[in-house]
Amino acid sequence: MATHHRSYNYQASMPFAREPLKTIYVGQRLLTTILMVPFWVLYYAILPRSYRPRPSWSLKQIVAVNFMRRIYKVTERAGVTWGTRDPDALCDNATLKETRFEWVDPLPEELRTGIVVDQQVPFKRVGSFVWPKQKPAEIPDCSPPGDSNTSDIVLLDRSDIEADAGRVPIIGIFLHGGGYCHMSAHETSGPSRIPRRLMQDKAFTEIHAVEYRLLQHAPFPAAVQDAAAVYAHIVRRHQRKPSSTKSASSNGSNSVSNDLDKNTEMSEKQDFLTVDFDPAAAKNRKDNKDIRDRVAQAARLKGCKIFLIGDSAGGNLVLALARWIRDEGILPAPDGLLLLSPSCDPAHAFPESPSSYVPRPHASTDYLVDTPEPRALLQRTFLGHNPLETMHSPYVSPASMRVLRAFFGDAFAESVEDLTIRQLDAAEIDRLRTMASAPSTPIAETPSWSRSPTPALDGAPLERSPTSLARPIIASPRGLSLFTDFPRACIVLGDAERLEREVMKLVGAMERDGVDVRTVWVEDGVHDVLQMAWWDERVRDRVWASIEEWVREVGEN
Repeated sequence: MATHHRSYNYQASMPFAREPLKTIYVGQRLLTTILMVPFWVLYYAILPRSYRPRPSWSLKQIVAVNFMRRIYKVTERAGVTWGTRDPDALCDNATLKETRFEWVDPLPEELRTGIVVDQQVPFKRVGSFVWPKQKPAEIPDCSPPGDSNTSDIVLLDRSDIEADAGRVPIIGIFLHGGGYCHMSAHETSGPSRIPRRLMQDKAFTEIHAVEYRLLQHAPFPAAVQDAAAVYAHIVRRHQRKPSSTKSASSNGSNSVSNDLDKNTEMSEKQDFLTVDFDPAAAKNRKDNKDIRDRVAQAARLKGCKIFLIGDSAGGNLVLALARWIRDEGILPAPDGLLLLSPSCDPAHAFPESPSSYVPRPHASTDYLVDTPEPRALLQRTFLGHNPLETMHSPYVSPASMRVLRAFFGDAFAESVEDLTIRQLDAAEIDRLRTMASAPSTPIAETPSWSRSPTPALDGAPLERSPTSLARPIIASPRGLSLFTDFPRACIVLGDAERLEREVMKLVGAMERDGVDVRTVWVEDGVHDVLQMAWWDERVRDRVWASIEEWVREVGEN
């Protein structure tokens, strides 16, 4: 674990990321921030509680938020990264106290389809830190042959697992936050507070924390490749042994096993971000019902429940992985998505024009900063060689206004643009869900500007952006809507955090497409409150209780 000071491409246009200005800027910022602490304590101790950023906050919370906000501004303007590790480096299990380190092979060839395919981003083996450290008897070793930690891999029947463990294993895949440039999956990293608590409360049998490649090491879609490799590995490791029925054998029919072996026929190896992709033709080549049947069949053979867990940027990666699984139809869907303050609109840093930039809310109550210039440079590096329009892909910014307008029309997009968690009552959820009966895919056989305007959900003409539809970046295969067939989701967010607006757009879009969403409201909560060790423990305990109740409900169904 280290703080890195080397320069990256995205820092070339950042004056404070170059020496000697970097050392001067970082040094003075740290010094003045430390000197501000006693002032903040004295000032807010004297000030009436009603004048605090949030009346419920303690002095400790106020000081911590102010301190972190100044530090976060340093990291963005000076390009400082911290808490990272080399994803290609082996971790000695003897140094780990709570987890075990395992390698997962690269995503298999037959699963390399869709947006994970990029000739300039190679598939690589992935490290993961697996909770708990002690390997359960029914869980096989996932280390590749020849590794120093290997043992024979034995696939067990679901019946064997259930008989031994008393229940279907609940497996979590944890994707840490950090803006795709900070933090690690290592057990000592800050985000590890999340899997640690879930394991302490026995909500999961195992949690695999993925050491995915940050943008310093590889651009999009490297992180999706890495997360997909771990997901596919867990699915295969927990797959039940299918058996052919007597009638199927006598008729010469293919067994379930043969169906699974031929799952590459479900989807072409087509990158949906390329400009020559014809969504109308792809829709005709794929039979949606056939794909759903095959995925459902694979799900019945899955001997565990799998939850995708992600905080902040990790939540963004969870959404991208779930979309890839849904779009390609070659793996069974996860059973649940646990999204903790997910980043779901990075395109916010790329307004149509500088004058149209709308600052994120809650500037005085969150530690996140909203400095679009360095954030835009960083995200441009994240895209790699992909065009800038890729930032508006549902795989990157599923809650951007451009995506919502393309799928649902102006009326819906504007209705959720300023939605807050305080407004999300039963009546609002019902209103969002009543919109789900209308078709809502932006896929069209001809470019939008060559057709007459299509009707919006409210019957009014809908002018669609040529940029959105001329390129298939904002599109879904097989005529699916934005969140059609997504698994159940639990979304945690605070009403004092800067991502509230975009997360609520995400919630609204999911509800509109019929996803079963459990929203956990952290009143006066900042961004990613569950990994903030200095936050009110009673508040965090209530949030954990709500999450674990949801996990049990999904796990038992």
